[in-house]
Amino acid sequence: MPLVASPPYLLINYEGRRRTLLGQWRRSVMPFEMHQGYAALLDTAEEYQCRHWLIDTSKRAAGIAPTDVFWMLEVFFPQLAPRLGGTTYLAFLMAPNQLAGVLATPAIPPLPDDANQPYHLQRFTDEAEARRWLRQCAKKRP
Repeated sequence: MPLVASPPYLLINYEGRRRTLLGQWRRSVMPFEMHQGYAALLDTAEEYQCRHWLIDTSKRAAGIAPTDVFWMLEVFFPQLAPRLGGTTYLAFLMAPNQLAGVLATPAIPPLPDDANQPYHLQRFTDEAEARRWLRQCAKKRP
C-alpha cells in the first residue's frame, strides 16, 4: 500500500490490491486545509485512476460545517468526473456523534440519490460496512 506524500493533517494511501484511495484526516482542519487536502486526494486518485475512495473523518473533533458541505457539492465534486473519467464512489467514515450531527443539521442537504450523478456518496460509522459498499460499487461500475 503506497503511502503518498500528503499534508501533515491528512494521511493518503493507495490500496492497489483493493483499488481504493484511503484518506484519513488526522485532526480537525481549517477550510483552506480541507481544500488542500481534497486537492491532494484528487491528484492521487488521478495518478492511480482510482474512483473508489474511503474518507475517514472520524478523527476530526469538529463537526462538518454547512459551508464545507456547500464547497464539496458546488466546487469539489464537479471536478471528479472530468479528472477521473467516470463515476466516483466516496464512502465517508464518521464517528457516530459526527454522523448524528450531520443528520441533525438542517443546513446540510441529504445525500444525492440521483443515479445520473457523476459521484455517489454514502456515510458510515463502521469501516467494514464502508469497504463492503465500495466493493459492491466496484462490481457494478462500467
